[in-house]
Amino acid sequence: MDLLYVPILPAKQGEFAALSNLQPSYKSRIRPVFDVPNPGPGKPREMPMSRTAAKAGKAWGGKEAFLDITKWKSNARTESGIHVLEYSFAQFRAEGVQVHPVVGYDRWDDPEYSQALKNIAASHTVTPCIRLDRESLEDTYDLSYFSERMGAILVELEVEPKDCVVLVDLGDVSKASVPDVLGDAETAIDAVRSIGFETVVIAGSSMPATINLAVDEPDAVGCIPRIEMMAWKAIFEDRNDLKIVFGDYAVRNPDALDGVPAPHANAKIRYTISNQTFVVRGHSKKITRLAIQNTELACILVSSHHYMGPTFSWGDSQILQCSVGAVEMGSPTTWIAIDSNHHIQAVLTEVFEFQRRHIPGMPTSASSV
Repeated sequence: MDLLYVPILPAKQGEFAALSNLQPSYKSRIRPVFDVPNPGPGKPREMPMSRTAAKAGKAWGGKEAFLDITKWKSNARTESGIHVLEYSFAQFRAEGVQVHPVVGYDRWDDPEYSQALKNIAASHTVTPCIRLDRESLEDTYDLSYFSERMGAILVELEVEPKDCVVLVDLGDVSKASVPDVLGDAETAIDAVRSIGFETVVIAGSSMPATINLAVDEPDAVGCIPRIEMMAWKAIFEDRNDLKIVFGDYAVRNPDALDGVPAPHANAKIRYTISNQTFVVRGHSKKITRLAIQNTELACILVSSHHYMGPTFSWGDSQILQCSVGAVEMGSPTTWIAIDSNHHIQAVLTEVFEFQRRHIPGMPTSASSV
């Protein structure tokens, strides 16, 4: 069964709720990247990571995922002296999540980081995911140098390129155009394919860091283009290659600050539609409670032509319930779950339908394979 979608997600409660409420037939078509949260300086590490793994086990037990630690220094260790990637990997596996390590191309030169990855690869059957961030993509223009570095990683991990996944992470593309990102993505695909890699994920995010950058006025609506989706479609249309997989950051910006108090946070719903995100913005929670605002925003969304109906996803059913006042939904975590659940379901449908139009003989539904 071909992989359809790789969402890059913080390993947090809202994202876990979004995943656990996906329609069962769709769960096998995605492999999320879980990014382990950092509790912050001076705070215990092992207990929060164990709790995160336990929540992941309840939401995604028995299924595959990638595991990364971008919120940590590459040489970070727990209070027991274990590298945080090794510790988290063991905890997630113990909770039944079949995680595979993400290998940061730019972090590989840290000997403690690379040793942790070698330890994992030596003791488990894994499919590593080599992540090329935006700065690393510059190396793909120097194929000789890039091939040498990638080859060294493969040798050290004792894996073949066909047994790895490459994640081309374009990062924040909210201010970019499709042609801007296509050049880097195409060059990276050609570079990794020349080395023998098969599965390549093209990922990015068009969601701005703050809601006022998406819709500049309070109590207004607007659509923002999903550059990463349009770029992936252009690549797929040109190559018809099922091994070039779509990825994104769901409804979050890659560089959004984490755990920072936001006393003037706005109510908002981020609703994924074809090639765009429909944003329904409220105003500061200092003026009106989020729960009250969210009911009004849900009404606006449900009455719009963008709403896909309560049976489309769990998230859509929750939006309808909120719009009629059946439940009060004020927690931002709840709306991360709702928005992300709808987003994942919408992306799976959008990607599958696009592939089906270009490749004859595919099944008629992403959930029927």
